[in-house]
Amino acid sequence: MPGDPERDDWFRPVWDTGDEAELDPPGTRRAPVASAEPDYRHPLLEPLARAQDAVTQLETRADTASPAVAEGLVARMSYREAAGWLAHAHVWIHPHDLALRDRGLTGSFAAAFRAGRLRAEIPSTAAHGADVESVPSDITVDRALRLARLWRRLSELRTWRPLADADAVHETLQGLGSTSLPPAEVEDWLGMAGDEQGPLLIRAGRAARDWMNRPGRDARDCSGIFLAACLWGTRRPIPLPFWSAPEVRKYRLELHVGVAWLADFLDCIAAAANAGLTEMRRLQSAEDKGRGLGRTARSRLSATLDAVLRVPLVTARDLARTLDITPQAALALLRQLAEAGLIREVTGRASWRAFALR
Repeated sequence: MPGDPERDDWFRPVWDTGDEAELDPPGTRRAPVASAEPDYRHPLLEPLARAQDAVTQLETRADTASPAVAEGLVARMSYREAAGWLAHAHVWIHPHDLALRDRGLTGSFAAAFRAGRLRAEIPSTAAHGADVESVPSDITVDRALRLARLWRRLSELRTWRPLADADAVHETLQGLGSTSLPPAEVEDWLGMAGDEQGPLLIRAGRAARDWMNRPGRDARDCSGIFLAACLWGTRRPIPLPFWSAPEVRKYRLELHVGVAWLADFLDCIAAAANAGLTEMRRLQSAEDKGRGLGRTARSRLSATLDAVLRVPLVTARDLARTLDITPQAALALLRQLAEAGLIREVTGRASWRAFALR
């Protein structure tokens, strides 16, 4: 559309002048054509630069990190993504609590709410008030955990093509617990997403917005943003972060229109990627501090720390299976790391305990 600031000439390749002039006769020398000046005032230029810079830094750090840190970053960010989407849906649950629920180490959040135990068991809900709006429905929490699993899958499976065709999109949406559109409409959306021009982040944002603007879509549905992450790519060291942005609710994500939405989309990605960089530094700091532990040949402390780095939460039984030792020996190793200030117990229980990095 002429005059649309989203599709101004700054997206046009520099070699494309827009002219359809016929070729000059042989031997004709044409005067050089001055290229148009880039539009440095474009409203998406700064948000795009911030988002691209943050995502590039995060990918570079993840690509050069140790395998334990890289795997641990993706695992932790997946639950941050799920918790961020829940916050957008007015449900506040800490990523650790989601990880515990995913492991089957906690019961129903909705049942705990109805019994009046939720604030005591999950303090993160008390900070926002356990009103009707923030009741953590088990269906909603299950969808958040589905999002976390599929988000991890984007980096784990190099051959997965979630946007290959309408059937692949339908399967992806089923994995999220979302309803799909008729195949013809999905094909139309895929065609529009494939025909878009410009930077990949802008294309991903437009594709997400187009999907969420379809009739009958829930404003709090996570499928549009996840499809944008799929468009961003599956062969990357870390999937495209979005919901991990701190205070995700401050962004105008329910408008689904205009340049303002795309600017917030890019700002959300930048904030989420910066949160990932903070998490990366925390993991690498723990890795550095643990290098001096267990220098003897028989010590398993370094292997214990490696196992803790790879997952958000670890139990004695998990560690016992990983290291092929008894649960009692595994618990002793975890206690040594806790005494060294590297990990802490996060359930507050005497049994079925789980540990996470400090």
